[in-house]
Amino acid sequence: MARILLHATDRQRFREVRALLRQDGHDVVAFPALEDWDRMEQDTQAHLVVASTASPDEVLAAPPRGRMHVFAPPVLFVHQEADRFDAQELDQRLVDRIVSPFQSDELLARVEALVGVFRLLNRQLLADGAAEPERRSSVEHRPTQPGREVATRLAQWSDRRDTFEPGHAARVGSLCAWLAETLGIAEAEANVLYHAAALHDIGKVAVPPEILHYEGPLDEEQRRLVRIHPRRGAALVRLLDPQEDVAQAVFCHHERPDGSGYMGCKAEEIPRVAAVLAVAECFDAMTTSRVGPRLEALDALERLELGKGRLHDADVVGALAARLRPRPDTIPLSSLGYRTPTFEDEEIHPDRMPPQ
Repeated sequence: MARILLHATDRQRFREVRALLRQDGHDVVAFPALEDWDRMEQDTQAHLVVASTASPDEVLAAPPRGRMHVFAPPVLFVHQEADRFDAQELDQRLVDRIVSPFQSDELLARVEALVGVFRLLNRQLLADGAAEPERRSSVEHRPTQPGREVATRLAQWSDRRDTFEPGHAARVGSLCAWLAETLGIAEAEANVLYHAAALHDIGKVAVPPEILHYEGPLDEEQRRLVRIHPRRGAALVRLLDPQEDVAQAVFCHHERPDGSGYMGCKAEEIPRVAAVLAVAECFDAMTTSRVGPRLEALDALERLELGKGRLHDADVVGALAARLRPRPDTIPLSSLGYRTPTFEDEEIHPDRMPPQ
């Protein structure tokens, strides 16, 4: 059971949503006036705020900030397609939405996922991030798609709060696609890689933005909060979209072959998809930072090559170099140039090679 604050401007919507939440065993407390939000959230120690309103922008202007180092209750909007809903977001808390009409289990599954995120992150924040995540409901008929959608929403929120140019996860995914093709990674493993790329920094939702954007040296506590975000990210993946291969890739995306990564894993403990993800993430971080120095692509590649085999998987760095430094089509042996033979030339075509 969760404690849920419910704000609704339409009585019929209020009754319908409240009935569904109570049906699932939740404790529902109404707050008709937005100016009461802060007090009610503190008094009830709410896990989630549900707002059913035709004017979400009014609600988005009202929420309290929440306490430092504590994950604030998410906000779930229940609205109709006809409602005016601008693409507004909040830096300090997760905003999710569900459009009516919907199946009751879709709403309840999304509520379950959001409450699970709140409980998991606050338990980890207050208990040093070591606790195991709560498992999804055992209700067999409950859909899994809402959990996946919440995971995507969390990852997008994390991306907006981060220190890179917007679109970090999408760029890392594109780099991973490059690398998977160059390395010849099979489709099933590549799909794990793409999914992990989309979710890799989901654990940063528990890191306060002021730490993410801090330009000076971090103190010990700040470094700890940053360094455990892969652990939190893996726990969130297991909670919302339990694919262990994806969770392991998220857990290991800051690991290094020599064991100097965030979690201390060594080369033999790092899945290949995590090794690929680590190079792609590091390259994009160096070339799109909004806080530290920003490198040009080839300068970032040179830095990766300096750590090849020690800080980064040598094969993956080599694959990135092959993409960024393609071999020239010509070798300038004379002023006219000389074209390098290819398999399309008759004399070296594989089908026309003499028997060995």
